[in-house]
Amino acid sequence: MSDKPTESEKLNIFGQRIKAWLLLAIGLGLIWVMAFAALPLGQRLPAVGPVMDAIERADIDAGTYWYTQSEETARAQMFIRNAIRRYE
Repeated sequence: MSDKPTESEKLNIFGQRIKAWLLLAIGLGLIWVMAFAALPLGQRLPAVGPVMDAIERADIDAGTYWYTQSEETARAQMFIRNAIRRYE
């Protein structure tokens, strides 16, 4: 019995690698579509649009409010709510 893979085993491994790379490319493509196509369209939703406008007008860095379950997040939420009320 030989330790070398047969031709069919080589083709199977090659096919699995191509499939893995293809799935990776599809996944990255879906992330790109979400980031640059679907999520920007969310700004047009009636519930999201005014909030996004108020955040931009107040020059709030929304990325700094990512973490939850902390006192800083509670203060940030109050700040954003007050900014939205002020600019409506």
